Amino acid sequence: MAGVRWLTALVPLTSAALVTTGVLDLRAGLLVALALEAALAVLLLVEAVPFRRAYRVARRTGAGRLAAAVVGAEAVWPPVVVRLARAEVGILRLLWWAVRRREDVGPGDTALGYAGRFGVVLVVLTVLGVLETGVLHVLVLWETVRWGLVVVSVYALVWSVGFASSPRQHPHLLRDGELVLRSGHLHAFAVPLSGLVAARRSVVSDHRRTVVHDGERLVVSVMGDPNVELRLDPPVRVAGREGPVARVAFWVDDPQAVARLLHDRTVPVDH
Repeated sequence: MAGVRWLTALVPLTSAALVTTGVLDLRAGLLVALALEAALAVLLLVEAVPFRRAYRVARRTGAGRLAAAVVGAEAVWPPVVVRLARAEVGILRLLWWAVRRREDVGPGDTALGYAGRFGVVLVVLTVLGVLETGVLHVLVLWETVRWGLVVVSVYALVWSVGFASSPRQHPHLLRDGELVLRSGHLHAFAVPLSGLVAARRSVVSDHRRTVVHDGERLVVSVMGDPNVELRLDPPVRVAGREGPVARVAFWVDDPQAVARLLHDRTVPVDH
């Protein structure tokens, strides 16, 4: 069954590669494409049963249609294909939100921005992407290769712009009783504030990963740096993290204002 799952993903890719790269002439390519599409239709029929079963189970447990569809896809496709598909759909959504200037902030939420550092990155990526596309179009002599590289470069540019827009669309959120720390659209951690006893600016930096959970300390940094730290007593549980968390550090664009805002929510320690 695992082989069938991989074929479901590889058949359309093979079809596209044979036709677009010019390995086969137009007539032969069309015949091969039709044969591959017929094989794909058969494979999809085979996979429809487990997809439908998983979809129905997810719906019965309260999942929405999109979430249930993701569960169904995970039941029939290889995990790496599902992750890639979700990443691509996520980038398309980011671009659509960027056009609409939409942010993932609900009613009653206070947005705490951390996208200031990404502005320069976005400009640099855009300029370099445009230059790369132009250079490839001029220097590469083989037409098929040239246009293939141009398409890849344009796609990479669009993907980079969408990814760099994610922090602006997904800011940290301060809600009643919790602080939601985000790393773009990739990570979100809801930190309960019932035990918040201190909020201060932090100067500890040079973290090698964006999210670090070291003992009782959780860090959600931007380019390796946090600039605000919270202390919680008693330690709290954060979904997706093993063990209680007593200190939480993160990056925001205005650390002084955010530290003051959170300081107003601190509670005295009773020992």
